[in-house]
Amino acid sequence: MQTARPFLTRLARDVTGNTLALAAAAIVPFAILVGSGVDFGVAYMARGKLQNACDAGVLAARQAMDGTNFTTAVEEEAERFFEFNFPKGTVGATDLEFEVDQDDADDTQLIGTASASIPTSLMRIAGINELPISVQCDAKRDMGHNDILLVLDVTGSMADAPSNGGGTKIGRLRDGAAGIFRGLESDDGSIIRFGIVPYSHTVNVARSLRNHHILVQQPYVRRWREEQCEWKKDWRGNWYQSCNDVWMTGTKTVHIKDSSWSTKGDNIAAKIKKFRESGWGCIEERPSVGNSLSPYQINSTISRADIDSMAPTTSLDEAGNTFIQSPLQFGRYDPNVQEGESQDGCPAEATPLQTYDDEDDFQEAIDDATSRVTGGTYHDVGMLWATRFISRTGLFSATNPTERDGVPVNQHIVFMTDGMLDTGDTLYSAHGIERFQSRTQGGGTQDERHLARFASACALARSMGITVWVIALDVANTSNVKSCATSNEHFYTSDGSDLEEVFEEIGRGIGNLRLTR
Repeated sequence: MQTARPFLTRLARDVTGNTLALAAAAIVPFAILVGSGVDFGVAYMARGKLQNACDAGVLAARQAMDGTNFTTAVEEEAERFFEFNFPKGTVGATDLEFEVDQDDADDTQLIGTASASIPTSLMRIAGINELPISVQCDAKRDMGHNDILLVLDVTGSMADAPSNGGGTKIGRLRDGAAGIFRGLESDDGSIIRFGIVPYSHTVNVARSLRNHHILVQQPYVRRWREEQCEWKKDWRGNWYQSCNDVWMTGTKTVHIKDSSWSTKGDNIAAKIKKFRESGWGCIEERPSVGNSLSPYQINSTISRADIDSMAPTTSLDEAGNTFIQSPLQFGRYDPNVQEGESQDGCPAEATPLQTYDDEDDFQEAIDDATSRVTGGTYHDVGMLWATRFISRTGLFSATNPTERDGVPVNQHIVFMTDGMLDTGDTLYSAHGIERFQSRTQGGGTQDERHLARFASACALARSMGITVWVIALDVANTSNVKSCATSNEHFYTSDGSDLEEVFEEIGRGIGNLRLTR
């Protein structure tokens, strides 16, 4: 018995087996520690997905709202986008909930919340079977102020039926254009102005100009028949004279008092004013800046000076007969004086930038602007005048501010066309009668020169900070117009049946929708 004590003493002092026991005891807390890292990582990833889904939901809902109307359809749109971005069963989530509602303090803002439970794996050892996650998301339509110039094709081809049948393309335009007004409706204090430039082979803009912007004397085509004779021999060798009437072409300069729309007396100022305010104030494009009135030449590219340069103020005497001629003045579109034309026409008046009280007023303006469907298609003329109307440094700079009450004014041009370029050489256009007056300079065909001017006008507008949207209506080949848009996202095609939705989508795109949290 005396030998047993030293053995027990040695056993008590021996610690070589404790490591195993300690290791066994540490396995459970270590597993919980490692498992919590894994489970928290999964929960963190799930929370990011949940946040993205919540953001997508409120953004889609705010985008779908008309003004500040929060409806069941808007709520369903939010849920649809939420479920698309966070489908049921994502990372095994349970108790998934998403709610969106209007902010009581600001009805332009939507508030969203989302929550879910994420199942754990290793943390179950500690009795923790799930981790709760939740997020918040708010979206607001904070549009700022916008100036929008609509450039609308009202050429002869717009009277045709679209390829899918039913009505006419101009009818589809009239029915659909108001979509852009609805897409921009807001009660957030934003000022939205619309201008409308209907175009064909010229534009009707004289009412928006001043007397001194109009030429008093301008060149026209003159045609006449002239008898031309030549001596010939008959079969016997006898000489005889053969005569035929031949069309001859020249030019004539017509003073305003001699034109077909003159008033009583010779008061030039009164006659210019009558022309401008007649409702038929279509114009001939002036020579490119730097060129003279003789020869009258319009370059195939458009410069900033072509947009912004203004004619010198004309000084008229009491009789209204003293005037200054300048190549910076625009000609009068006057088919009754012009000769040698095969076709002419004057679209409805352009409307400068202004606000509209409601959709009915805007629709009336669209109907008026599209009331005359006529003539050939000069894309460059329409785009050029849209840029002139919206420029902050040119003819209309006094009414085009960069900001209102410290809030920036964004600028947009929405160009809509059926794309069918038509610049017939005996059509009387803003460039005169091309066959006889040869005003449009540059290489290539006549169509190619006008397409070059169109591309130049588009590039210039974009360089001025103007966002350019393009709608190609029922166009098979869009290559000539697509490149005008600011980006691919700013280019739309339509067969006419969805034109209203396209305009509305552009309106919503113009509005600056943003997340507020």
